[in-house]
Amino acid sequence: MGNRSFFNALHDREGDFLLATVLEGPSQGERVLLRNTAPVWPEKLPAFWGEHLPALAAVTSSGILKSAGHRIFVERFGAAPRLVVCGGGHVGASVVRLAKLLGLPVTALEDRPEFAEELRQAGADAVLCLPFTEGLAQIPGGQETYFVVVTRAHSCDIACLRSILQKPAAYVGMMGSRKRAALVHTQLAELGLPQERIDALHAPIGLSIGAKTAQEIALSILAEIVSVKNSRQQTEGFSPALLAALEQQTAPAVLATIVGRHGSTPREEGSKMLVLPDGSAVGSVGGGIMGVVPGVMGVAAFAPPLDDAGNSVKAQAALSDIVGRLNLNIFHPRKSILAEQA
Repeated sequence: MGNRSFFNALHDREGDFLLATVLEGPSQGERVLLRNTAPVWPEKLPAFWGEHLPALAAVTSSGILKSAGHRIFVERFGAAPRLVVCGGGHVGASVVRLAKLLGLPVTALEDRPEFAEELRQAGADAVLCLPFTEGLAQIPGGQETYFVVVTRAHSCDIACLRSILQKPAAYVGMMGSRKRAALVHTQLAELGLPQERIDALHAPIGLSIGAKTAQEIALSILAEIVSVKNSRQQTEGFSPALLAALEQQTAPAVLATIVGRHGSTPREEGSKMLVLPDGSAVGSVGGGIMGVVPGVMGVAAFAPPLDDAGNSVKAQAALSDIVGRLNLNIFHPRKSILAEQA
């Protein structure tokens, strides 16, 4: 993206984001990032965006916006999702393992050292071995934070939920039977917690798939979380893996974003693929022909000769293989290469 403040805006703030990119014309490639309808990047907003901000603020779903004679691709997304697992044991460890397979950053809490170590071995990014109340005091929550409560005892569940339900969260779930869930609802109400937060509690946790083993229970939990996460009219945004790759990249790279699709294309609008100069890629924008594109683009996107706009002629040729399949908006940090269907 060429500006570290962009990453800071995504990492340090919670809320609903909207990234707008001009697709054509003299201002092609101009971008602005809004958080809760207010511009947060770039720090000095180009005058170009002034007449478009009201239209951007009114956007409710991702797609191509026509504003004042310009075609602008807008994508709504939340901050990077984050999973917080309260409780070790077989289920907690299984949830951590599966969450990491799904690419979710995980913070785990457990007050017993031996079970905290099991969560570390399972792959948790951070483990707080503290009493649950103390550990949760260090976690602010947020609109993209998903809490999973799978502790060993009813008293631990209540302690966790009493803290969690006072924080912003995208999802809160607790493991237990329906009878136990009803008791927890009653006790939380007696503690004076907001009724709307209690009613939103997913208890028993997970989708009803007849899960029996710890691994199957973890699958039901993560399936429910993915369902909640993907139910909103948002794109996938910038995944933690993509953000990490962008921040670590020192050489020029190409970011491909699907701005429209047709037919049986498996990926949604807003899906992203970062192509590095060595031909490797982070993320995906589809299958089939797209499987060979990173190797081609990784060389061609940066190879001379360049056209009058400063884009690689070989890169343009490589893009012609994609044109009939997908609408792609492909960004160099300082230049734009646009490929659209004929």
